Amino acid sequence: MRTLLLGLMLVSYGGYSFAEEASSEDKLQQDDKNTRDGYYFSIGTGYWNHESPLREKRNGLALVINGRYQWNGFFVELANGSSGTANLPTLGYNFYGNEHWNFDLLYAITDGTGEIRYEMDGKTHEMSTLPISGVGLRALGSWGNTTLQLVGLNSFNSEFRSDTALDYAALWLGHRWQIKNWSLNGLVGAKYRSSDLMNYSFGVTEREADKIVSAYETSSGVDYTAQIDLTYPIRKNVLFQIYATHTQFSDEMLDSPIIKYARKWENRPEKEQTFGIIVHYVF
Repeated sequence: MRTLLLGLMLVSYGGYSFAEEASSEDKLQQDDKNTRDGYYFSIGTGYWNHESPLREKRNGLALVINGRYQWNGFFVELANGSSGTANLPTLGYNFYGNEHWNFDLLYAITDGTGEIRYEMDGKTHEMSTLPISGVGLRALGSWGNTTLQLVGLNSFNSEFRSDTALDYAALWLGHRWQIKNWSLNGLVGAKYRSSDLMNYSFGVTEREADKIVSAYETSSGVDYTAQIDLTYPIRKNVLFQIYATHTQFSDEMLDSPIIKYARKWENRPEKEQTFGIIVHYVF
């Protein structure tokens, strides 16, 4: 759940980050039954600065939790990474794997809640959306220190039904460079949302429109993200990390009157940027 306060307006958005599992895959503790059976879990804290058009600026202490457990191919993942926002567990089944590729059936949260409240003409107006769940496939490729991850999901919840077979897709490419005891990690990615999903999350119907928020219908959109982090093992189970993330949102999202109003109210940036200095304890 991501929450921002805009005076009389409260807007919150959340979502699942598929980049987290790609960046921690090499740290899994594995056994001999399945190349991915085993577990990984870490908890960390430190300084975190986050600016975004979707929420108020956050600056200060952060709690970071990352974990994954797999048994006989069935797995659960929990990511609370560079965005600093908690995500619901992701469930899946690793149905095929070889030297370079693993393929998963996946259930995840693709987009979180959206809510807006504001006063106009003495009345309180509300607009809201429920979290979007997605079911689909994930492919994870690995060649030495290079990883490639592709995700395709069909989204749904009790209020949202899509007419398209692919509502959410993500592609992440990462590489790690080892410099003595330092590990330099780079990650670039793109995230696609269908027009149905974009309109559900950022569109405004004629019934919802008023003097503050105008009607808005959009097409599909693609966001682009780049992340770089530097890690150093302080002790056997203690990891020091510095990271920075930059996200360019689609014009279709930025043109939403909901986002425009939020940016105007607190002079928020067009792009999302995150910087953190975290110390992790790895179990």
